[in-house]
Amino acid sequence: MNKKVLKLMAIFLSFVMVMASCGGSDDDSSSSDSSSSDSSSEASSSETSSSSETSSSAEEEAPAEEEAEEEASEPEPEPVEEPTASDVGVTEDTIKIGIIVADLNGLEALVPAALSTDLLSERFTKYFDEWNAAGGINGRMIEGIQITWDPLRPPTMEDACTKAVLDEEVFMAVNASGFSQAFIPCFTEDNDTTFFYGEVASQAMIDAAPDRLFSLNPPSEVAGEAGAQLIVDQGLIPAGAKVGILDSSNPPIKSAGESAASILEGAGYSTTTITVNTLSGDNAAANAEGAAAVAQFSAEGVDHVFVILPFLYAAGFWGEVGALQPSWGRTILDSASSNCTPFGASRTNRAAEGAICVTSYDSYASPNGGVGDDDAFEAQCRQKWLEHFPIFEGKSDKGAPSGELGLETADGDLLNSDYAPGECTMQYLIKEALENAGVNPTRDSFADAMRELSGPQAFRSNGEGAFGPGKNYFSTQMQAVEFTLATIRTPKGADGTFNGCPAPVNCWIPTTGEWFKFD
Repeated sequence: MNKKVLKLMAIFLSFVMVMASCGGSDDDSSSSDSSSSDSSSEASSSETSSSSETSSSAEEEAPAEEEAEEEASEPEPEPVEEPTASDVGVTEDTIKIGIIVADLNGLEALVPAALSTDLLSERFTKYFDEWNAAGGINGRMIEGIQITWDPLRPPTMEDACTKAVLDEEVFMAVNASGFSQAFIPCFTEDNDTTFFYGEVASQAMIDAAPDRLFSLNPPSEVAGEAGAQLIVDQGLIPAGAKVGILDSSNPPIKSAGESAASILEGAGYSTTTITVNTLSGDNAAANAEGAAAVAQFSAEGVDHVFVILPFLYAAGFWGEVGALQPSWGRTILDSASSNCTPFGASRTNRAAEGAICVTSYDSYASPNGGVGDDDAFEAQCRQKWLEHFPIFEGKSDKGAPSGELGLETADGDLLNSDYAPGECTMQYLIKEALENAGVNPTRDSFADAMRELSGPQAFRSNGEGAFGPGKNYFSTQMQAVEFTLATIRTPKGADGTFNGCPAPVNCWIPTTGEWFKFD
């Protein structure tokens, strides 16, 4: 073989080897790239999947964690408090309230036809029936227990206390009018029982049992002080005059006389006091003492007399005033049961004509004549009265004595009983305080709830009232009124009144119509 051919073959073989070498290199690279790409893709896919799963898992866990955090931050629901026998007179399903009223069943000849013992207690229990029909107070039924005393025998008031707190074991006792302050401590101080009184208690009695005694009217001390101050401010007694004070051995009433004497003496008047024993239980003896006081005051040269006795014991005094016609003026202080109420006026002797009383009670009459209208709360009270007592046949007349049915006027009209404003005010205060005293009320929680209350007041304190810290009486305002005469023979005037009175019976007429707030 020639050299030229050999040279060509060598070049060809070298080319083939180079190509083979290059081809092998391309295949390896391609395989490696593919493997790397696949591996990268798998890794990327795996990472994406892992990331997606992590993200998905995190998204799923986040709400759960948030919910857990929300649940952890939300307070646990309060356990439902179950009713228990939380205090004396309170069971799982009832609250027992004693209704303290005078036993009038033996006095038919002395009281109006529709004024009975049951009617007195139903002035509260009819409201209780309505509450119970609506589900009660916080699920408990209110049980009203009628407890009576003999109005002709005052010591039986202590028997009423014993029956209420020992025999019946009531949660609280209520009396709208007539019960003597002297026997209230039997409930509040001696037996730790709440007593809600519609009239006048003394501040000393409230202080002795601050969580157990509440009243509508200002305390005796306030009534005596405010009454005397108003008389002084209005110049109703000549400067330097001598003032007689006819008070009672009953401590709350006596405290009113002491407050009045302090104000009068501070204003430059001199005072002399005669105290009638009203705690003996002998009404006749008390009235005889009151009658004897008239001559004694005259002998001592008084110019004016403050009468602080309840009308029940003052009959002898006023009878003697009518007989002797002394020259001195008279002022009645509203520090005793029913002294300056329409009911009290209808039973007070005519000899009291012209006497002034400073009181928290309202009057339908106006100094300028005419008869005032009920406000919204009073109208509601009157409507409830008619619903509760069908005996009055849908008719209730302003100023008509309590329980009157068909009282005939000189003009031939027939009048039916006015409604009972004290009971109407007291019932809604009792209801609100019980509702706010808790599922399981106690006497202490009831007292706390009472002190939080304010609102309307029927026929008293210019239509308003408020308890408060250290203030266990609801009234906030007083006015001066004058005792005015009217009888069933008094004709109705052009202004719709009977000598200024809304009904043909004695009444109280405002001297100026101005109310004043007191501390």
